[in-house]
Amino acid sequence: MTEENAFESILNREFRWPKAGDRPFTQSQNWQDNAYIDPHGHGRLVMMMAGYKRAADLMVERAIADDVDQSSLVYPIIFNYRQFIELSLKYLISTYGHTVGVDAIWNTHDLGDLWKALMAVLTGYGHRDVDGTDPTVAQIVAEFAKVDPKSFSYRYPVDIKGRPIPIAHSELDLAALADVMNALDGYFSGTDGYLDSLQGAGP
Repeated sequence: MTEENAFESILNREFRWPKAGDRPFTQSQNWQDNAYIDPHGHGRLVMMMAGYKRAADLMVERAIADDVDQSSLVYPIIFNYRQFIELSLKYLISTYGHTVGVDAIWNTHDLGDLWKALMAVLTGYGHRDVDGTDPTVAQIVAEFAKVDPKSFSYRYPVDIKGRPIPIAHSELDLAALADVMNALDGYFSGTDGYLDSLQGAGP
């Protein structure tokens, strides 16, 4: 889309102004039109993991289809993928760690610490990385930890003192990012199934 066409699409966008009676949180009389929000912590965690990943995937599809959106969607895309990684690690640790003496970790955004805890969980179950995948995943997680150490870099342009938050890259191939995230999703899903079978077979 050309810059002229992009500007024209903005001008032609339907204009909506707030009106009396507007409420952001309502329920439709047709229950099928309502999104279900799980009140249970574990179920909500699972849906959040899936939701952040799916939202990022959809935004990547949109950004690839319309390059005008790339420069604005890149921020929530990176944030959502990072959140997917963080929640996936916390889910695996909290679900399977207690069996092998590893406590759940809810008080940090540090992906490096969460990865170490997951490795402790896997070691506790006697896991052997026969195909050498763990170092590859560790590198991906470490790169996210470096690019966005505390989960702030793609949510805010400046820190609490107004200083610009540095970013690691000025350009990014979103399709390649999404592909790597799909592989990571496969790893986390496989680990979940693997640990579930071991936990179920325990004494």
